[in-house]
Amino acid sequence: MRTRKSQELAAQVDLGVLDGLLSFYVRVFEIAVSRHLDDRLAPLGFTGRKGTISSLLLIARHGGIRATTIATLLGIDKSITVKTVDELQHKKLVSRRSAVDDKRAQELFVTQKGADLADKLEKLIVAHSDEFFANLMTREEHDIVVDIFRRAFNRLREVEQ
Repeated sequence: MRTRKSQELAAQVDLGVLDGLLSFYVRVFEIAVSRHLDDRLAPLGFTGRKGTISSLLLIARHGGIRATTIATLLGIDKSITVKTVDELQHKKLVSRRSAVDDKRAQELFVTQKGADLADKLEKLIVAHSDEFFANLMTREEHDIVVDIFRRAFNRLREVEQ
């Protein structure tokens, strides 16, 4: 828990080179956004490693998607994605089936329980995002930042191909 004194002292710190780094601010925001979201997810009992929500929502939207596709899309290691899918399967939120075109490949599908949770999560994360950013920027600024990051995300995907 942050005390008033620690906040006052932190406000006096010269960030130096960090002040001009987008990566610094992205990291700070990521931590703050994750903390805020975790607080909102607690009543659902839904916690997990990074990428859990994204993985579930992608599987719900794209029945038959493969873990390798999710890993590539999210830019995370395949082994982490497999652990995430294992966790989702253990919670009976997703199921695996052998692909018709390649029996070694596993296709992922949401269960009814997973689909119901995905619907709740979609509403919750949109509300969380609106609530979190409402005090930090206007809707127009929010949309501009999302557009910048979306374009950067798409360029990053192009570079990695």
